[in-house]
Amino acid sequence: MAVQSGEPTRSRIRRQASGGHVETAGMMRWLLTYADMITLLLALFIILFAISTISSVKMQRLVKAISGGFSSTSDINNPPNGGTTGSEKGRTEEANMAEVKSQLDAYIAQQSLQQKVQTKTTKQGLVITLLSDKTYYDSGSADMRPETKQLLDAVAGQLRRVRNSVLVQGNTDDVPIATASYPTNWELSAARATGVTRYLVEHDRISPTRIAFAGYGQFRPRVANDTDAHRTQNRRVDILILTGPDTPTTAVRSSEEQSAP
Repeated sequence: MAVQSGEPTRSRIRRQASGGHVETAGMMRWLLTYADMITLLLALFIILFAISTISSVKMQRLVKAISGGFSSTSDINNPPNGGTTGSEKGRTEEANMAEVKSQLDAYIAQQSLQQKVQTKTTKQGLVITLLSDKTYYDSGSADMRPETKQLLDAVAGQLRRVRNSVLVQGNTDDVPIATASYPTNWELSAARATGVTRYLVEHDRISPTRIAFAGYGQFRPRVANDTDAHRTQNRRVDILILTGPDTPTTAVRSSEEQSAP
């Protein structure tokens, strides 16, 4: 048989001359790993060079951005479109309540009602006290006199200036009462608070969703029931304009906690 000559023969000769090892495509994959490592090292050195040169301007911007996140001067803490932050809202509410108190005090002085109506600012809000002894009610009665309704109209005018919740609180002294309509002071105090609440809602159009009432009888005195003058101060109806997020329900709960021993 004739031996074929050509390229296969030369391939065998090259393989024998090189010691029998042939480089294939699979054996060249190490170049890819090497190239990736060189690329990563280059990126690392670029980053190291970049952070080794600190720009004072950029650093100041970074410090300002970080510190702004913890203050109200940052845009992230300021509401858009001219809104108000919580602190600004609180200051606005305080200003509105102060204006309401100022207007009521002026009305009280104009009508010479200093001995019949009192205003006071507390933690819960603005308290408008109607001393009910023979001024706005007959003794042992919850029927409002014309003077009572006139005063409530003035109070309602100020209630419309704010959107705060309102709690009407009826109180009496400790002199027992036992009538067909009011077996105890609880019923009497609750009836007076109910009457004030209904008048403000039905006549003065105060929203019923923002107002509630409570009757405490003789158990929430302002002063001790030891003299006639002190009992006069305890016979009252308080109209409490609440501040902050309080609702009438939470205000009653808070009042109970404060009066607990």
